[in-house]
Order: sequence, then structure tokens, then C-alpha cells
Amino acid sequence: MVKIVNDRTDRKQSLQYHFDGNEWYHMWEEKLDMSKIAMAERLQKLEVVRQQVLGGELSPIAYYVQKRLFSIKLLSAYTGIPKRYIKKHLKPEHFAQLDEKTKIIYAETFKITIEEFNEI
Repeated sequence: MVKIVNDRTDRKQSLQYHFDGNEWYHMWEEKLDMSKIAMAERLQKLEVVRQQVLGGELSPIAYYVQKRLFSIKLLSAYTGIPKRYIKKHLKPEHFAQLDEKTKIIYAETFKITIEEFNEI
């Protein structure tokens, strides 16, 4: 059961409580807990990708895509590099063959230096 105690549309705020049968709880507290869980999952996934990069399974592009919450489609839109090439660049052997101009495009998109881009 959800009860709206205060609904102020002019401020776009609403205070909600949840009753579990014994006690009332603030809804915003539950939302805060969910955001903490989502952030922990995101950081865990980022660490997995980081380990894959360090292990030579993926290129640094994969790490920065995950870190900046990009998708291949979005990265393609920002860089102007076709999606099929970006997918290819995610492999370490193809990343090693990238020219400096392409690396600079990626680094500028991720807002990092070329040195940071080459290493994690």
C-alpha cells in the first residue's frame, strides 16, 4: 500500500511512504538503496572489463566505453567511425594497428590524454 502524504506539483516533489504491515517506510530511502546497488553493479562490471583489458582479451576502448557509459552506436555517432570498425577496434590485435589520428579521435571523445588512452 502506498500513501501519498504530500504532493506539491509546483516543486515537483512528492513524499511517499510504504507500509509493510507493521511500520511505515520512506519511499526515497528505498530508491537510494537501489541506486547504491546499481552503482555497485556498474563498478563491478567496469572492473571485469578492466581485467579483460589487462589480460589482453579486449582493447582499452572497451574499458572507456564501459567507464563513460557509451554504447557502440553512441561512440560511432560521437567519433564518426562506423560501428563495424569500432567493434573491430575492441580486439587488441586491431587496436595495436590503429594510427595516431584514430587514437586521438577516441581519446578526445573520451576526454582523456593519448597516454591515458593507450594504458589503463
